[in-house]
Amino acid sequence: MADSESRPAIPSHVEGTGIVTLADSRYFPGLELLCQSVRESFDVPVVCFDLGLDAAQLERAHKTCPNLSIRPMPVTDDMASVRRVFENAGPLAKPGKRVWPIWACPFLIAASPFQRVFWIDSDVVVLRNLDRLFSLLDSGPVFTPENFAPQVTPNKAALYDLLPIARPFDPLEPRINAGVSGWDLSRTVDRAALEAYMTAVRAACADRRVAEAISWWDQGALIWAIQYCGLQNRVVDTWSWNMCVKHTRALKPGYGWDEHTLERLRADVPEANLLHWNGHAPPWIGH
Repeated sequence: MADSESRPAIPSHVEGTGIVTLADSRYFPGLELLCQSVRESFDVPVVCFDLGLDAAQLERAHKTCPNLSIRPMPVTDDMASVRRVFENAGPLAKPGKRVWPIWACPFLIAASPFQRVFWIDSDVVVLRNLDRLFSLLDSGPVFTPENFAPQVTPNKAALYDLLPIARPFDPLEPRINAGVSGWDLSRTVDRAALEAYMTAVRAACADRRVAEAISWWDQGALIWAIQYCGLQNRVVDTWSWNMCVKHTRALKPGYGWDEHTLERLRADVPEANLLHWNGHAPPWIGH
């Protein structure tokens, strides 16, 4: 295990409100739309950790995304461990997506410069009401339900033998999607949950049995953290804050990707506040 000094410690004096995400060159169009959608809903800063954006994309982001700051991936023992252990895992069915960066999610949240922060995947678009989503942080961390494949979301039973949880809990719940989660890093309960999230990923790096018992990579690690901390009640009771595209009119061939995409999505998907292409190729792939 990594020495604590080299881990991405949760900041003690972070300030402000913002969004953290991750993108490489294939997901830059989604990052650009995410930033536009944030500006038009609730204009908070976005920090993107750079997983391989090219020079032209960096230049374009500087011109078109005034609310975006692009940062290098943290250089820590935890990040090195995640990459070493999981770099050759996969491949994933989703085009262009790699396994190891998914496991890194809690360490990127921990490296956030914001006090009140939402992790939002770069294949998510904000359609409306982002201010209301941030207001949910007033009473605790915010987690969103899985609605692509909830039947395969729970962790394997073996995980709870390898990483026991003392408190009573239902191993089949909650069924969350890690693509949207909210944290106030000045609050003890949020920091404890994020530390548990990182603990589960560190255990997966150290023990292949743990990694194999965790479902859906970092998502299963977050489920374990929620169970460990007893935060099942912090899962919102609606799909609208992280709605899978499969439930909407936006899932159709040739949906289109141009300057009017966000306007069309708002019109076509009135039932969602945040729309997520989880489990599906986003519309910019192939355009």
